[in-house]
Amino acid sequence: MPADFNKLSIILVEPIYAGNVGAIARIMNNFCFSDLRIVGSVPQKNDFYLAMHSEHLLEKAAIFSSLEDAIKDLDRVIAFSRRLGKNKPIDFSPMQMANYVHSLPKLKIGLVFGRETFGLTNDEADLCPLRCHFRANKDFPSINLAQAVALAIYEINSFDQRLDEEQGTKIVDAVSGEELSKIYRYMMDVLDNIGYFSSHETTNWDAFFKKMLAQLNPNQEMIYRMRQIFNRIHVLVTGKGKGYN
Repeated sequence: MPADFNKLSIILVEPIYAGNVGAIARIMNNFCFSDLRIVGSVPQKNDFYLAMHSEHLLEKAAIFSSLEDAIKDLDRVIAFSRRLGKNKPIDFSPMQMANYVHSLPKLKIGLVFGRETFGLTNDEADLCPLRCHFRANKDFPSINLAQAVALAIYEINSFDQRLDEEQGTKIVDAVSGEELSKIYRYMMDVLDNIGYFSSHETTNWDAFFKKMLAQLNPNQEMIYRMRQIFNRIHVLVTGKGKGYN
């Protein structure tokens, strides 16, 4: 079963140029994407002529005051970034990102793109457990916002066509974002209760567990087993079980 493009959200964080937003609306319309979300406000620096025959996507674009609000109802979130480094690991190439999207056809997935000027802040990037990177000229790696969205959308769409021919992607029966958040909080609470975080920790366990769960895409049985393991740890250390709410 290929991805349902109506479940895929394109999220622009404080875009500056209306021309970019217009071009994004047009490419979304070309490939049957319909959910455009904008953090901040719709830019007014020039007109929307690039949105030819796609003005309806601009008119119904959802506006949010923060990225946190924009992704609240989504099950998975993937940020696109040109930045590399030890603290900014790459999870997907564009093709791997497309495969990930198609492996979760029942879930709502958001693709997040930062500002034309400086991309996403560290706090915003931390809201996105997964990162996709376009390999480009190392001396000029910054890709225009509209072109970056176009590349991502085309990769997903062309992967869908390859699926029709090859049936190469294994569909994952993964839990929703709400269930993922629930087991994440449970694991962190157990570790906190048993004193795991009492000494200085150099590992960002918050980011680690969020990324691990998003990459693992556990099903209901796996969530149940994780609960068993962490509850058992809680019993062994504290002498009592921990409820799962």
